[in-house]
Amino acid sequence: MAADLTATEKNRNVKYYINSAVCLIIMFGFGYLPPIAPITVLGMQILGIFLGMVYGWIFVGIAWPSLAGLIALMQTGYMTAGEVIKSSFGEANVVLMFFIFIFCGTFAHYGLSRIIAVWSITRKMVLGRPWVFTFVFLMVMAFLGGVTSATPTIVIGWSLAYVISEQCGFKKGDSYPLILIFGTAFVAQIGDCIIPFKSIPLLVMGVYESLAGHSIPLGPYMLIVILATVLCIIVYLLGAKMIFKPDMSSLTDLDSRSLVGDDGIKMNRVQKVVLFFLVMLMVMMLLPGFFPNSTFFVIAFLKKIGSTGICILLVMLMCLIRIDGAPIIDFKKMVGNVEWNSILLLAAAIPVANAMSNEASGFPAALKAIINPLATNTSAFVFVLLIGLAATLITNVMTNGPVGMILMAAVFAATQSVGMNPTAAVVTVVMCVHISVLFPSGSSTAALINGNEWIGTKRLWKIGPMSCISAWLVISIVAGIFGL
Repeated sequence: MAADLTATEKNRNVKYYINSAVCLIIMFGFGYLPPIAPITVLGMQILGIFLGMVYGWIFVGIAWPSLAGLIALMQTGYMTAGEVIKSSFGEANVVLMFFIFIFCGTFAHYGLSRIIAVWSITRKMVLGRPWVFTFVFLMVMAFLGGVTSATPTIVIGWSLAYVISEQCGFKKGDSYPLILIFGTAFVAQIGDCIIPFKSIPLLVMGVYESLAGHSIPLGPYMLIVILATVLCIIVYLLGAKMIFKPDMSSLTDLDSRSLVGDDGIKMNRVQKVVLFFLVMLMVMMLLPGFFPNSTFFVIAFLKKIGSTGICILLVMLMCLIRIDGAPIIDFKKMVGNVEWNSILLLAAAIPVANAMSNEASGFPAALKAIINPLATNTSAFVFVLLIGLAATLITNVMTNGPVGMILMAAVFAATQSVGMNPTAAVVTVVMCVHISVLFPSGSSTAALINGNEWIGTKRLWKIGPMSCISAWLVISIVAGIFGL
C-alpha cells in the first residue's frame, strides 16, 4: 500500500513538473515565434505571457505562475520593474480586494452569517409555507454568498438543510433535500458576485477597465445582478417543482426551535456593530454612483477616496474601535482570511491586460478583425446571449477567473467595433462565470456538490444542466434589458 502511494505521488510530481515546464516555455518562449500581422513582436511576447499564465492557472496553480508572469512582463521592455509592481500590487483594485477580504472575514468571524440565515427562515410569514420558506432560504444563501463567499455559505446552509431534513423525516434520495441542498450551493455561487468588490467581479471588471480605460457603473451593475439573482432563484424553484414534484407536506409543521436553539436568536454588541459597518460599506460604495453630479461634502469626500479608500477607512475604524477592551478587527488574525491566490491572480492579470490593450501590441486591431464580423452581423442582444453561453459552458470545466479574463477581450473588441454599451456583456460574463456547478475542475463549489451524498452524481446531472441553462438565459435577458 505504501509503495502504491509512493508511486502515485511520484507520478503526480512528474506531471506537476512537466506542466510547470510547459507553462514556462509558453511564457518565455512564445515571443520568439514570428509575429502574425497585425500582432507585433511585443504582442507575441504579451500573448505568450498570458497563455503561459492561463496554462499554469489551470494545470499547476495560481501563485507562482502569476509571479512568473510579472517577471516575464519585466523582461519585455514594455514596462520597467517598478512600473510592473506599481500596476500590479499597487493597483487600486488589488488593494481593494485585500481589504474586502479583511472585512468579509470579520463578518464571518463573529458568526453573523448563521444568525442572519436562521433569523430569516424562522419568521412567522415563512414558517408553514414550504415554497415561501425555500425561496427565503435560498435568497439568504445568495446574500451570504455575496457578503462572505460561496464556500462558508454552503457549509452554513447545508448544516441547516440537514437539520431541516432530519426533523421533517426526509431521507437521501428524496426530492426536496436535493432541491434545497443543491440550490444552496447553486445560489451561493451566483450570489458571490452580488457585491461588485469581491474577487471575481473585481478581476473581470478590472481587466475590462484596463482594456477600455473606463469602469462599469455600479448602479446598473447592482440592479442587474440583484434582479437576475432573484429571478434565477424563482425560475430554479419553478423548474424543480415541475420536474421533481417534491412532497413538502412535512415542512408545514417545521419546528423553528430546532433551528434557533433554546436560547433563541441574540446578537451581542460586537455583532451589531459589525452588521452596522456592513450596511455602511454598501451605502458608502454606492452613493457616489447614484449621485454622480452631487457636490454635497459627504459624497464629494467619498468620490475623492474612491472604493478602495472607503474600505480602508471602515477597516481602520473597526481596528480603532474597542468593545469590551478588544478591537473589533484584530488585523493579524483577520489577515488569515485573505485569499492570496485571488490577490496574485488579479495582480498579474491587470498589467498583462494593460499591455494587451496597447496599440503597440497589435491586439486591439487583431481582436477587432476577429470580433467585428460577429458583432456587426448580430444584434447587441444576441451577442450578450452568446457571450453568456460561452462563459457558462467554459466555466464548468475551467476556473472562472481566467474564463472571465479571456472573454473580456472579446467584449472589449465588440464594444469598440459597434459602439455597444459594455455594461450588459460585462455583467453577463461576471455572473455566468459563477455558474460552475457541474465538474469539479470548474470551482471548489462544484467539487463540494460532486462530493455530497445527498445530491449524488446521477441526480446532479438531472438538476444541474437545467439550473445552468435557466440561469444563463435569465442573466442574459435581464442584462440585455437593463444594460444595453
